[in-house]
Amino acid sequence: MIRLTRASVETAPREACGVLLGEVVRGERQVRRLTIAKNLAEEPDRFFLDPVHLMRQAQHTGADGLEILGVWHSHPRQPASPSRLDTEGSQPGWTQLIARVDDGVLTDLKAWDTVDGELEESKVVMDPFLEAAKDAPASAHGHRGPVARWVSSQGLLEA
Repeated sequence: MIRLTRASVETAPREACGVLLGEVVRGERQVRRLTIAKNLAEEPDRFFLDPVHLMRQAQHTGADGLEILGVWHSHPRQPASPSRLDTEGSQPGWTQLIARVDDGVLTDLKAWDTVDGELEESKVVMDPFLEAAKDAPASAHGHRGPVARWVSSQGLLEA
């Protein structure tokens, strides 16, 4: 969450973007890593995730046991709701996490699942007291395991 917020704030007024990597554990989708990608869109209120970054993430997924669960991007001073282009560019089975940033502050965070070509909102639950996963690496601030949880139509997501 710190990386997502920092990238979103530093990139504003342009949109920031990246990939959500994780795994399915006991039927629950858990985000274990969030990457930051270059936004190749020319317009400041659009994102076009660098395909080379996406390809590199896809190549590494098998080696570390993670899979691509979706993408994230920011909406500086705009609602954390998908635009028409966000909906059109959604991948089946993926989640889009959209972060609203206002004046250097993350003010809203929403998850959207791709269901039958449409984006359906998922419930986002932030929980800093989730039980730490034994195999999760410690973050820069010392926490192990997930710190956020999304309850979606696709199951539970954690980051």
